[in-house]
Amino acid sequence: MGKKRVKPETYEKFIDTLSLEEIRIVSLKAKVDDKFAPPAEVRIDDKMEFTKLKDNAFIVTHEYILKCYQKGKKKTGLEIAVTFQVKYRSDISIYEEIFDIFSQSSVPLHTWPYFRQLVHEITGRMGLPPLILDVLKVMTS
Repeated sequence: MGKKRVKPETYEKFIDTLSLEEIRIVSLKAKVDDKFAPPAEVRIDDKMEFTKLKDNAFIVTHEYILKCYQKGKKKTGLEIAVTFQVKYRSDISIYEEIFDIFSQSSVPLHTWPYFRQLVHEITGRMGLPPLILDVLKVMTS
């Protein structure tokens, strides 16, 4: 059995009535190898999931893992892992098919600036040149 399709008007109402109520860090781990120094290859992975709450509220858990590798080395020289929890509310109850769209469009717009700032600050505090990640590119039609 296939996934049900989200009607455009349903998703539009979901977004129109959406409110972001809270964003917080629930987990943070950062480590740097003593011999690590830029330049380096940067890789970022992320994953997210949602949990329904009462009254059409829900929490999205969004984890970012940044790993940096010096040229020619396979060992991670720098790693930063952070998990954000974002609490939302909407008149339309979230379900898997809505989340599939929402997780690719809106959630990164809400969490990326916090992740970007955190990476910049932590790398500076680790004695490295502060790492500046790109801004998020938004596609417009």
